[in-house]
Amino acid sequence: MTPTPSGSARGKPQFFPAATPSPGRPRELGLTSVIDRLYPIDLPQLDFLAPYIDLVKIGWGLPLLVPRETVRSRIRAYHDRGIEVSTGGTLLEYAVTEDRAPQMMAEARDLGFDLIEISSGIIELSPTQVERLADGVKAVGLAYLIEVGKKDPQHQLSLKETIAQIAHARTLAPRAVIVESRESGRGVGIYDSDGGIKWDWVRSILAEHPLKELIFEAPLESQQVQLLRELGVDVNLGNVAIGSVAPLASERLGLRGETFGAIRHRKAVKGPPAAKFLYFLLETYRSLDQTQLAQMSRLPRRTVQSALESLRQQGLVHESISLADSRRREYRLT
Repeated sequence: MTPTPSGSARGKPQFFPAATPSPGRPRELGLTSVIDRLYPIDLPQLDFLAPYIDLVKIGWGLPLLVPRETVRSRIRAYHDRGIEVSTGGTLLEYAVTEDRAPQMMAEARDLGFDLIEISSGIIELSPTQVERLADGVKAVGLAYLIEVGKKDPQHQLSLKETIAQIAHARTLAPRAVIVESRESGRGVGIYDSDGGIKWDWVRSILAEHPLKELIFEAPLESQQVQLLRELGVDVNLGNVAIGSVAPLASERLGLRGETFGAIRHRKAVKGPPAAKFLYFLLETYRSLDQTQLAQMSRLPRRTVQSALESLRQQGLVHESISLADSRRREYRLT
């Protein structure tokens, strides 16, 4: 008997794709931003990775280390594969200290950059200065990203300052707001000194600001996995190494053990920040009663009740009697 080709058995499509899947870009959610350290570009590798890359950031002040034409050629290689290219925030900070920011922006446009990153990770910039820089980028016809956070682990923003700076950045309508992590992913922003994620920070930030407008820098693959598992496939991730693009894409698709069958497709949560905060708590802990929600969120009982009612009206939670104590009402996501 002649074996039947697996791809034609019972009319089923081929299991293994004949070509790289369609990129589906530009994506609005689930963005992957890669850090370019000026290593040699492996064009065959880039060809098959390109569908999974939305943005490349040529990091720090690296464009100043090579001739202009080298930068232009590098950007062209990304553009040929449908990938946008951004400067790093340090480059603009350096230009500001040299009093050459407008010149830097104009030359970045001429070299082919699509976006300018505005940050104050090293130098101090007032809100007014950030606004002027954003206006300057718009004046040369480019889009911009705004990064929030400090690079020095010994001089970090507080959670309150971080949330406030994200709020200000969002009023300037950037392409996205980046939450700083540096390339180490340790002791900066949402990460502790060991690279662990400070989930109270993440949930507090997301209680105030929409996930789709943020890019969480996550240089370590363990951080990428945890953010995907907790925040869903649509979380935007930055500072991704080129060698981590394929592993991250497989994680997003649930094709690795860490996320096999575990990726969440986040539902849109409307209403007050408290409702969004409780939603995140219920996502993480599955089932909680009002007392537990009040203790964990540190919100007044009346606020918790109002937020739960908002979630019920949206069809996002349901109430049930606790099997352990019939006097208690527990809440779960639908």
